[in-house]
Amino acid sequence: MKTQDLPETALFHGLSQEEVHWALSALDAHRYAFTKDQLLAQAGQCVSHLGLVLSGCVHIEHLDVWGSKTLLGQATEGDLFAETYACLPQEPLLVNVTAATDGEVLFLSAAPLLEPGNAPCLQHMAQNLLQISARKNLGLARRNLYTAPKTIRERVMTYFSALAIKNGSLDFILPFDRQQLADFLGVDRSALSSTLSRMQRDGLLTLNRRTVELHTTPEGL
Repeated sequence: MKTQDLPETALFHGLSQEEVHWALSALDAHRYAFTKDQLLAQAGQCVSHLGLVLSGCVHIEHLDVWGSKTLLGQATEGDLFAETYACLPQEPLLVNVTAATDGEVLFLSAAPLLEPGNAPCLQHMAQNLLQISARKNLGLARRNLYTAPKTIRERVMTYFSALAIKNGSLDFILPFDRQQLADFLGVDRSALSSTLSRMQRDGLLTLNRRTVELHTTPEGL
């Protein structure tokens, strides 16, 4: 993503090219290229800059002291990460941010966005940031909905149903691979694979790698 494309992102939406260039200077912006599996931010650290993904994909993960990993979400081109912590620089990160692919990120200082009486373009960006944070909070609430059911089958059905509604179709592409899906739903990968196989045999869905087709009526009935 080039500088002239930044107004297409949620954070810079509504700004002119001149305002974008001014904001980049005011927010101490700097680009950083990353490689797959690189740790961009580590739990326990305090950060003052939020990340805007310019290319590639990063995963937001929680790793407990026993090594169990939970995938909380991902950020792709145009998405933000660590924005809440950047606005609360005294609060240590509770998550790791790990590169899922090669890519590039734009780091921006959050402090100028929070200063009273700042420039109009920064006030506008602060409003955009509030909306982004609200959407993410809604996303976390949805994830709690997916992981609330006790059985793996119920978790899969709840999540797949939500994806179908979001895409407006019973056919959709999963945003995660099998291990990432297991981490996201908080289940064991082998158990998840067994559950998906049984659901296919029961005629509830057809799964081809990441491509899913849901059947509202089990096949053969």
